[in-house]
Amino acid sequence: MEATDLLQRIDGIRFFSRLGEALPATSDVVPVASLAQALQAIDADGFGWMPTTLDDPDPFHGVLPRPPKLAEHRRELHRSLMRMLSALDLPALRCGAHDLHLVARDAAMFAGRQRLLEIHLGLPAHWEPVIALYEQGHWPLAHAPGRLMVL
Repeated sequence: MEATDLLQRIDGIRFFSRLGEALPATSDVVPVASLAQALQAIDADGFGWMPTTLDDPDPFHGVLPRPPKLAEHRRELHRSLMRMLSALDLPALRCGAHDLHLVARDAAMFAGRQRLLEIHLGLPAHWEPVIALYEQGHWPLAHAPGRLMVL
């Protein structure tokens, strides 16, 4: 896969379109039906939030370089994701006083950036299943060793 292929693929994703819909549980996917259920399970079950900022560590690869060669692809990815995700207003991303629209958007942006790095650096495709879950309309919002919590 090339960086341009990933950018085209991401451009077609209908982010968060199936939040709360049934997703089969597997050994590496822990589905949650609501944000309320996720908020309770994250602390209780040893999950950590998926990273959202440039300074957050990558839970799969650790610290990765930011090759200047990828700057234009990163800008294009950022513009595309901001266009698609900034206007979202989904009740499923709110729970009581918690509004996680920005967290969801930033986690999707982080995942796209890291998948772009994996492709460029020839690393194992740990972010590919995360991108695939976004493609299915879900939000992989938390991680634990070998598992993703998905809304």
